[in-house]
Amino acid sequence: MGTDYDMRLLDVLRKSTESLEAAGIDDALPDAEMIVLHALGMERLDAYVNNPEMGKADAAKIRRLIRRRAKGEPVQYITGSIVFFGLTIKVGKGVLIPRPETELLVEEAITACKNEGLGARSNDKPTRAASCASLSVLDLCTGSGCIALAIAKEFPDADVYGTDVSKEALSYARRNAKINGITNARFLQGPLLEPVKGRKFDIIAANPPYIRRDELDALQREIRDWEPVDALHGGEDGMDFYRQILSSAGEYLVTGGFIFLELGYDQAGVVLKLAQEQGFKEVAVINDYAGIGRILRARI
Repeated sequence: MGTDYDMRLLDVLRKSTESLEAAGIDDALPDAEMIVLHALGMERLDAYVNNPEMGKADAAKIRRLIRRRAKGEPVQYITGSIVFFGLTIKVGKGVLIPRPETELLVEEAITACKNEGLGARSNDKPTRAASCASLSVLDLCTGSGCIALAIAKEFPDADVYGTDVSKEALSYARRNAKINGITNARFLQGPLLEPVKGRKFDIIAANPPYIRRDELDALQREIRDWEPVDALHGGEDGMDFYRQILSSAGEYLVTGGFIFLELGYDQAGVVLKLAQEQGFKEVAVINDYAGIGRILRARI
């Protein structure tokens, strides 16, 4: 970027973009834009309309952040947050960065809650779960808490739990609950279903680790070198967590309850068969916007 600092914002943005391009960053312009706006605490429209002059301190701060991105650090770690389903989700090293595909899982779970009358078992013919305080949801491998918190926000009377083995990830989840003013989500440490033994849920959701061992080294460096491997590695064939979850989840669901699982790009057929073998009904795979089988939906 050089050492000049008596420049306007758009000059700094151009130099930042050039630095990222030289470092081989694919999305150099949008990444540079996010970093510059984050560093200045400025909205995009204001930046482009006003194009303010940069001082020495601001320019130096931007250069430091751009150097981090040039080394491969994900832009979400640098800015410290990402918007997920309308929520501000804080992230950092030690917690998986939420992906847009996971919002599809949340959409499907919310639709099931509303259309199937889940959590309204006191009524003969329930039609809406949104007003039912008895709705109970579990998010496995919760990480930043994004799935649990999005559902909890949609259904403020629901009882929502998230579990994870990572103490560091759970600290982010609890912080994200506080930041977003969500009080009906609780986060528990432990493997999968173990922290909620004896409980029953209307919905179990999970975005588990599903990367095969031989695929780890081929991941983008932003993922491979920065995001927690324990949140990615699904065993030799990527199926370890699906086997564990599907073999036990039925015992934790109420009759008629649903499970929603995010899938790897080539895992839909195998996971669907696993769910059927474990006695789940109405098993279906929902495609993402690229036409890839991304979400397993099944009922017990």
